[in-house]
Amino acid sequence: MASAKKELKEIMREAERQGWRVGKTKRGHPQFFVPDGKNIVTASGTPSDHRSIDNLVARLRRYGFQWKGR
Repeated sequence: MASAKKELKEIMREAERQGWRVGKTKRGHPQFFVPDGKNIVTASGTPSDHRSIDNLVARLRRYGFQWKGR
């Protein structure tokens, strides 16, 4: 299984490919700006919980993100 940091980077690249803007908060947490321009999803900077990636993908999917990973 891929490390959580590696998987987070893959999700960030895929989000950008799908038209999302990806940035970081002042404290370094990745932020996903939904293409509709109205919503932002913030992720953990260091996903230590084994469910963190699954929870992030679930939140992104609510706004139309397509992910074929887990």
